[in-house]
Amino acid sequence: MLNFKNLFKEKVNIYKNVPKKLALDNPKKVSAVIPNYNYANYIIERIDSILQQTYPIYELVIIDDKSTDNSVEVIDKKLKKVQKKYPDLKVSFIKRDTNSGNVFCGWQNAFKYSTGDFLWICEADDSCSPLFLENVMKGFDNPNTILSYCESLTMDENNVILMKDLREWIDIFQTGKWNEDYDNTGDMELASTLCINNTIANVSGAVFRKLPSVNFEEMLKTAQTFRLAGDWYFYTKVLEHGDIHYCKTSLNYHRMQSKSVTLTTSAKQEYEEICRIQDDIMKRVTLSEEVKERVMKRRADKRRCFEIEEQNNQ
Repeated sequence: MLNFKNLFKEKVNIYKNVPKKLALDNPKKVSAVIPNYNYANYIIERIDSILQQTYPIYELVIIDDKSTDNSVEVIDKKLKKVQKKYPDLKVSFIKRDTNSGNVFCGWQNAFKYSTGDFLWICEADDSCSPLFLENVMKGFDNPNTILSYCESLTMDENNVILMKDLREWIDIFQTGKWNEDYDNTGDMELASTLCINNTIANVSGAVFRKLPSVNFEEMLKTAQTFRLAGDWYFYTKVLEHGDIHYCKTSLNYHRMQSKSVTLTTSAKQEYEEICRIQDDIMKRVTLSEEVKERVMKRRADKRRCFEIEEQNNQ
């Protein structure tokens, strides 16, 4: 039956007008890792969105976190076709015996099991433009860049576009910073914006340089102690070790599901996690007076939220 509500809305279609792959003599070794849990309905498109990249990937790793749907069957069948079509591509499928219960365990395993020099954590229900890697990998022309990411759009379960970019989420003080591509040192990024809020909206839109000297897995172990802000914490720790690059084009497609499970997090807990990250950053970098005011304003706004929540619960 046709869904007339969505019939005339713009949709993402990764299979339309797929461009040719770049002819590169020595592409950087990018590991695309998909942590999956119960996303059988989306995993085929996720895999195809990776394989269609104009910038070639070095390896594809899928880690299933003991799914209870038919994900394993769907992935096994798909990977047989992938290995026939791409015989030179390194392909691994890791099936966990137990469910980890934490998204950052999946990210830890992505670093653990990937063998490339660069890691792209591809959330299983997301998708992307075939031009994603071609553009994001340009950020690593700078040898000091450790994190390169692009703008994201949001779509629903049926690939209907809900928001063409996420600047409304990340640019909460309307600075206009994300209207253009930019490069920044890690310390400057922390001191100007990441000390205020999480400005990297979706991990699927980011690629990390896997420096042997950086213990990413230990960072993610600590990230698991957060209920809400573990990803924000992780990005701040990564940027202690290098620079950042941003591409303003929405090449990452973040799926927002209406039936997704919402974490039960109190406003007070959210406030405490925000302060915890902000305090940690302010110990390491110097903030301008203008940025300090924004930090304190965000705290005050969140504090009012939990005070209202506590009053309502009395």
